[in-house]
Amino acid sequence: MFYVGIRDDGSDRRMLEDVLMMKIAEGDEDSFVQLYEMWCRRIMSYALRSLRDLHEAQDVVQETFIQVYRSAPSYRAEGKFGAYVLRIAGNLVRHRFRSPHGFRDSQSVESLTEILEEDGRLVPESLTHSPEESVIEGIDIERLLAALPVRQREALILVASGVSYAEAAEMMSITADAFAQLVLRGRRTLKIKIKRMSDEP
Repeated sequence: MFYVGIRDDGSDRRMLEDVLMMKIAEGDEDSFVQLYEMWCRRIMSYALRSLRDLHEAQDVVQETFIQVYRSAPSYRAEGKFGAYVLRIAGNLVRHRFRSPHGFRDSQSVESLTEILEEDGRLVPESLTHSPEESVIEGIDIERLLAALPVRQREALILVASGVSYAEAAEMMSITADAFAQLVLRGRRTLKIKIKRMSDEP
């Protein structure tokens, strides 16, 4: 199998992805397997958090990489494969939304804390470590996230799925600074809503 060693340098990884796409275009199936293994978990995480349906998310992963394989001959090696594959997955996810907000089941407490995580800190301890049932555990997270503007919600889900800011920004066709602002505004809105809920009698 064709493997190229890479360091932690993101540029090395991007170069490897471009090399693999070129080899896939030449019919190298081992390169396709390697690229799949590099990205399948992140695509699955993003699709599952967005759709809340395991089978639909699995279909998104499969269809994403079918498109990647078929489009390899026309792929432009510019070090932007991450944004490229995420854009394919994002289009497939949006196509599958069955409700106005794209949520099917309640989000988990873990999903909310991951979305709110910032600089190693989650929501205030007073909201998550009380003698009574945690405020977060009683939250209708589906409704909470659905109330966000669409692009803020998508930005938060991408971050919670382990996608880098640079790749997510490329996927959404905005600058990295603009993406960071979407994430910041989304987190602030969620924290304000949670705080209000905690203050209710």
